[in-house]
Amino acid sequence: MNMLPHRHTTNRRNAWPGGTRPFRVAYLSTYPPRECGIATFCEDLITATLHGDQDGGEPIVVAMESGDHGRDYPWPVALRVDDDWEEQYGVAADFINDSCVDVVSIQHEFGIFGGIEGRGLFRFLERLRTPVVTTLHTVLPEPEERLRANVQALARHSQRLVVMNGLAIDILHRDYAIDKRKIALIHHGTLPPSLESKEQAKERLGLSGRKVISTFGLVARGKGLQYAIGALPQILPRHPDTCYVIVGQTHPGVQLVEKESYREELLRLVDDHGLHDSVRFVNRYVSKSEIVRYLAATDIYITPYLNPQQITSGTLAYALAAGTAIISTPYLYARFLLGDDRDVLVDFRSESDIAQAVSHLLDHPEIQRSLERRGRLYGRQMSWPAVGAHYLNLFETVARESDRRARPVRAQLQLTLTNPLERNVRHAIEQSRPAPVAGTPAASDRFLRHRTAR
Repeated sequence: MNMLPHRHTTNRRNAWPGGTRPFRVAYLSTYPPRECGIATFCEDLITATLHGDQDGGEPIVVAMESGDHGRDYPWPVALRVDDDWEEQYGVAADFINDSCVDVVSIQHEFGIFGGIEGRGLFRFLERLRTPVVTTLHTVLPEPEERLRANVQALARHSQRLVVMNGLAIDILHRDYAIDKRKIALIHHGTLPPSLESKEQAKERLGLSGRKVISTFGLVARGKGLQYAIGALPQILPRHPDTCYVIVGQTHPGVQLVEKESYREELLRLVDDHGLHDSVRFVNRYVSKSEIVRYLAATDIYITPYLNPQQITSGTLAYALAAGTAIISTPYLYARFLLGDDRDVLVDFRSESDIAQAVSHLLDHPEIQRSLERRGRLYGRQMSWPAVGAHYLNLFETVARESDRRARPVRAQLQLTLTNPLERNVRHAIEQSRPAPVAGTPAASDRFLRHRTAR
């Protein structure tokens, strides 16, 4: 691959005809149709910034790939980078340098940039001349030295680090010696709750008359689902109408290593306990609308996760904001999110604790309703529109601090392609977009184009 020349570029906001142009963000992340929690997060964040009251400008996504999967990416993906091909990171940095981009948002998770070392990512950061905001989806306490040095280097290259858990701020300061003033807390965004009643949602899902416990998300051993299944024989004698619904396919990374061995173990556990009528598997990658419906039908949501250091969980955030009573093991995100008596924490790997907690809530529906109300109230600040507004404010603050006079512009959005590589990309991006809808306001039209382009 031919490398692009590394050139100095002027402040393109000031150089824009008339002196103004839309504020723009480039995202380095996985992105749908790749089946990955970070991809879904990035898509939801972009949608929130396009649909809010603030004008976030038109985004660019540089999509991280793992091998040649031949995925067909929609707008706003402009480039893809193979995570193991370091040279492509340099091309991506030059592409952004020569685009009219004010801030780069990196959605960081270990493993999507070619392993813990992330050599390609640092090649990207060293060539980049645009300020960076990095969202840390994992923050590990008491790291080994290699990981600690990696995160410290990432912090040096970033104008801000974003975390979704207040406990992560103290961890980064204590264990990584990162200045707290460089860290921003922004909640994980959540989907709007269903308009259906619990009984309506149950009927649509074939669960009428059942007490529904559920877990959703990509299935992997760290989810600890065997302990929730193992708790059912202690729950069913008192509550025989209970059904545990496990929603989601096996994590693609897990499938590469061990295929469906974990799911097969769970199925054998169901067989051993004779739980065929009390456990339901929805073995596929479900849409967001389906997630909302399953949460609406859920009486008790459970995350029996095994890793005490897990710092974030989008599924837990969704369940809380949906107003669902929650039982969880006390991993870091659950300790942060479920404080102030919002929900119930149980010991790791304890079928008896899970059984006792579930039975207690089913025996006392008034406690369940109280937990639902508290969760729904706390979850209002976690809606994607609110989260998108927080990110836009942070992006503009970082741009101003970097001497890029960022301000919202009510202008017709357009891609600003100034070099041959960008001009070659224009046609592919424009072809992936649906046509604007006549008569719609600019902000609504941007949202509609983004939603229908998926």
